[in-house]
Amino acid sequence: MSIYITDTVFKYFTVTDWMNEWSCQLLLELKKNYNFVSVTLKLKMARPRIHNEDEVVEKALTVFWKKGFSETSSRDLIAATGISNGSLFNTFGDKAKLYLACLQKYETTYVSGIERLLISELPFKEKIKKAFEATAKKVPATNDYEGCFFFNSLVDSSIHDDTINALTASIHLRLENAFRKAGEQARDNKELPAKSDSVQIAQYLMMVTTGLRALVKSNTPKEEIDQVIHSTLTFLPF
Repeated sequence: MSIYITDTVFKYFTVTDWMNEWSCQLLLELKKNYNFVSVTLKLKMARPRIHNEDEVVEKALTVFWKKGFSETSSRDLIAATGISNGSLFNTFGDKAKLYLACLQKYETTYVSGIERLLISELPFKEKIKKAFEATAKKVPATNDYEGCFFFNSLVDSSIHDDTINALTASIHLRLENAFRKAGEQARDNKELPAKSDSVQIAQYLMMVTTGLRALVKSNTPKEEIDQVIHSTLTFLPF
């Protein structure tokens, strides 16, 4: 956007396209208060929105997953997605909204996958083991832990966005509910005692999962995490 203000002193004044409506209003007030002869607004076509938003979110998710919310800069996101700062934030608004889109992507892809596993017809202990092992998954190319984007979001004290925090709470409930259904299936299939409380089972398994995520985040050796999983499955208190 270019704004031309003409009078006996000023020839023109240019506002770059990153300035907002408030800036334009300020200039109009200047014109009013200082009796500028004229103000002419010339609007350029807005930057195009990103066509493949899902691909951009996938790339941004990788960056946020690795570095966290506060440590991820606009430069990191631009480098990872390969698009301009203007196009990125014209589409998503700001970093928090982009992070929210990434968390929604995580929910759709990863949380739904865990839900499908836990309500599958696999034996109870086998699917619980797979769910635990997924928590401690390593990236083959680097041998680093993949970690959990949801857990990272849950413990990131730099996130103050109510919508993001509400979504993390919703994901927690979805996972706990999936564990509850797995417990109910196991009880109905007589893999667990008839008096087993599926809510308590879900809460216990979520507690173990959270503990595994914390071990992963502190880079605990894989052998130790595998032993925790083995012991948990061996001594299930129900």
